[in-house]
Amino acid sequence: MNNIKEIVKIIKKSKSIALFTHISPDCDALGSTFSLSLALKKLGKNVQIFIKDDFTENQKLLFEEDQVCKDDCNVKDFDLFICCDASAIERLGDYSYVFNEKNMTVVLDHHICNKYVANLNYIESDSSSCCEVIFKLITKLKVKIDSEIATKLYAGLSTDTSSFVNTNTNKNSFFVASKLCNANANLSLVNQSLYQSKSLRSVVFNKYLINNFKLEGECAYIAVSKKTLDELQGVKNDCSGFSKSLVKYKEVSYSFSLIEEEAGTFSLSMRSKLNYNIRIIAEKLGGGGHICAAGATFKAKNVDQAVKMVLTTIKENKDLMKINSQ
Repeated sequence: MNNIKEIVKIIKKSKSIALFTHISPDCDALGSTFSLSLALKKLGKNVQIFIKDDFTENQKLLFEEDQVCKDDCNVKDFDLFICCDASAIERLGDYSYVFNEKNMTVVLDHHICNKYVANLNYIESDSSSCCEVIFKLITKLKVKIDSEIATKLYAGLSTDTSSFVNTNTNKNSFFVASKLCNANANLSLVNQSLYQSKSLRSVVFNKYLINNFKLEGECAYIAVSKKTLDELQGVKNDCSGFSKSLVKYKEVSYSFSLIEEEAGTFSLSMRSKLNYNIRIIAEKLGGGGHICAAGATFKAKNVDQAVKMVLTTIKENKDLMKINSQ
């Protein structure tokens, strides 16, 4: 892992910078990418964000989708390529071709499972969010964090800590949050956008999730086919976030949600309580993440097979999941 000072030097030497993040970006991915873009522009850099995924309705309240390029990246137009919050090359999706040995690339991340896919990699695995890493970088760049930058950073920090209740929350999370508050982060906008903007349409879908989740020992889970998702006009993010709701029950030690994005392609979201490391399960299925919050995308013939794959992986690795047994 490289020193952050090396990355500061490379940024200062660069004129045109392309920014990327992982596929299906959450608010930590968007917050870190957009705040870095604003800071780099203050330094007089030519900056372009590349993201092909559409933003959710909630994300559109915090991040300007019209400032994002969804086209392929012409590498000749840039002299530096930076990716935020992506732990593996495949997480870059259609932009993975950019991160090769021919281009000057940088990865800024907080996932302990990061595979160091760039020329320069700065990983802070003790940070609860990538936005904390970007906060540190912007400070090192000596760019003043204004209200707009602070708001975007706070959105990512709040998301990855689940409003400061996840087990990855630590004293640095609160330290950075206090600094962002001092910089006039718009807390009302973030809280309303993330936690108070559900549509009435989602009530029907949430009712389905509540009535159909299952319990397997100390594991609670929900699985939704693409057909059911379409019929109920469900939103992927609502289903993904449901694993976070399930783990709140005292009888549940870890949980997961499975949603069929396209026929045969399943998105897995996992959550756990303090004594269980579900990152192990996500990694076995080709994904990654944190000890208590992880995910993956994998192929299966149908919902039943996808559920069986996850439950079998949990059963085979149950002893490894127990942190206090390691």
